Amino acid sequence: MKYDAALRRRSLFAVGGLGLLIAVVFILVQFQATLVFTVFLYYASRPIYRKLEDISLPSRLQGRHLPYRRQVLAVVTIAIFLLPFLFLLTYTLVLVVPEIQQLVGGSGPGATYLSALQSAQGSGLPAPLVGIEFSDVLAMNPQEVAAILNDPAVQAWAERTSATLISSVGLIANAALHGFILLAGTYYLLTDSSRLVSWFLDNFDESGIVESYAVSVDDELSSILFGNILNAFATGIIGILVFSAYNLLAPGAVKVPFAPLVGALTGAGSLIPVVGMKIVYLPVGAILAVAAAASGQPSAFGFVILFLVLAFVVVDTIPDFLIRPYVSGNRTHVGLLMFAYILGPIAFGFYGIFLAPILLVLVAQFFRTIAPYVLSGERTGRQTTLETFGGTTSSESKRDR
Repeated sequence: MKYDAALRRRSLFAVGGLGLLIAVVFILVQFQATLVFTVFLYYASRPIYRKLEDISLPSRLQGRHLPYRRQVLAVVTIAIFLLPFLFLLTYTLVLVVPEIQQLVGGSGPGATYLSALQSAQGSGLPAPLVGIEFSDVLAMNPQEVAAILNDPAVQAWAERTSATLISSVGLIANAALHGFILLAGTYYLLTDSSRLVSWFLDNFDESGIVESYAVSVDDELSSILFGNILNAFATGIIGILVFSAYNLLAPGAVKVPFAPLVGALTGAGSLIPVVGMKIVYLPVGAILAVAAAASGQPSAFGFVILFLVLAFVVVDTIPDFLIRPYVSGNRTHVGLLMFAYILGPIAFGFYGIFLAPILLVLVAQFFRTIAPYVLSGERTGRQTTLETFGGTTSSESKRDR
């Protein structure tokens, strides 16, 4: 009887905990894009954070200052890496989004907002307000002011202007909220994620299989998110700057069309195995060569050669040489990664380029690590041994959490 009562109490607690978990998940889903991007920023900045951790402090700075070391290092990491990176990313989007809207004919919410802004500001004041200055308003009697305010053209102009201002305030507030979540989330992941994982494993992982899974997932996400996607972003930004600078020098006949968009596409092309970004800049080079031949200017071919040299050396080779050691995932199949990069944005939207690889790694490592344990009930074999994941030892794996 006592056992039944205890079981009922435990069941009630379990149902209550499940309800709380559902509520938390419901809230997190509302910010899913921001949270996914936060995970990417964490893995992208963690290597820098760990390099700073390895720096030994002078003896006079140790002691009572040591408890705040993690917090200081996280702030320094965000200041020297994340903020410049986010600034460059925002600047890239500011350049690329208008190019995309122009290419597709000015459709989409951004174009709608821009149209509303232009209609509120660019069309000019309504006729009753033209030429009226503030001193003129003070000299008017209340009946004249009321007549101007009741004019249909003035009311329509006021409605458009107020709607645009409200939209602007809402847009800025929403961007500030998501920016705060990004930076705060990255900060706390840098400072407290290892302690949270250790607490969870110590309390809920008697078999050790969850630790094996967590280590393998963490190792693969570190490689993929810090390597492949960060490389794509860096390459895209370099491509935008290089192609835009090329357009400043090249004559009109051989200018790169939609240069910021082409630069961003080179970054995306770096995610494609084997051919990489050549699938973008070689066709563009062929288009420029045709344009140079049609222009009848022999010097134009020199600029086409300059474009190909810049694309191959500055955009393709140098970033690949510097970042390639971190790029490839240790165990995830490159073909599956390619499909994740392609299908992720289609299925989930723009943040799918981060979410799809994360889901792929979670599924792949589950079948490598946990599925054999589920089937056999034993932690035996190559797939459940910590030392076999990425060639790390158990002590190194614990440090990587």
